Amino acid sequence: VIKCKIFPNLFSSRNKLINILDSFPPGVINIVFGTGPRAGDALVSHPDVPLISFTGSTATARLITERSAPYCKKLSLELGGKNPAIIFADADMEQCISTTVRSSFSNQGEICLCSSRIFVERSIYPEFLARFVEAARRWKTGVPSDPSNDNGALINKEHLQKVKGYVALALEEGAQVHCGEGVDKLILPQQNAGGYFMLPTIISGVKDSSALMQEEIFGPVTCVTPFDEEEEVISRANGVRYGLSATVWSRDVGRVHRVARKLQAGLVWTNCWLIASKLYSLKCPEKYIKT
Repeated sequence: VIKCKIFPNLFSSRNKLINILDSFPPGVINIVFGTGPRAGDALVSHPDVPLISFTGSTATARLITERSAPYCKKLSLELGGKNPAIIFADADMEQCISTTVRSSFSNQGEICLCSSRIFVERSIYPEFLARFVEAARRWKTGVPSDPSNDNGALINKEHLQKVKGYVALALEEGAQVHCGEGVDKLILPQQNAGGYFMLPTIISGVKDSSALMQEEIFGPVTCVTPFDEEEEVISRANGVRYGLSATVWSRDVGRVHRVARKLQAGLVWTNCWLIASKLYSLKCPEKYIKT
């Protein structure tokens, strides 16, 4: 039984659901629409539902845990991320930049696994930042039906305003916005001008304690910051409440293994991103929120 989110991407959800349903005999998969307090609560608290897989907020996950606890149900909870990308000076710059643009802005940043904190070794920081901004500006935002576009619109108006609010907060805190929101002009067809589109936005000069570095923005916004020492960047990367994923960029195999072992993340990619994601299953040991 699939309980869809309240504000689905109607176009993509419809097509994905049709593809799923066509792969199974009638009645095997059932789709439920409705709000969390009614449809969601009825499902998670029903004694005949033995297993629950949930993707969403920590607050909702707590409610699911409480409602399902009397029945000792098995839970798989994916509660978002504030995923670091750690880039050492010996990284393959070309591959690193193209992949990090993708890991930061794919699906307009509305992927829990997106890189939203980018730590760059100081010796290559100026070059990386300049090339990263240049590459982000080539990432096209527009109508998703146009195959030349990389990103579409955010899920709804409220979420767009929330994401833009983080950019406004960055400016209030003295950070610098290098591209995207408030810097570059978003050009859209007239009929789509009122859509919830937002350009890839790169911000620097953000403190680790800022909400931009601590909270999941879930939009096309990423923060770039320099680091000096290996142990320093590990500590900073681990300095959030989330522990979903991380990416490490280096040609030094020993360093990659050493850093990966110390990162508090359920998934660590090395010199790549979102590879072998089909291996996800309820049997995989994953850590989404630190306990």
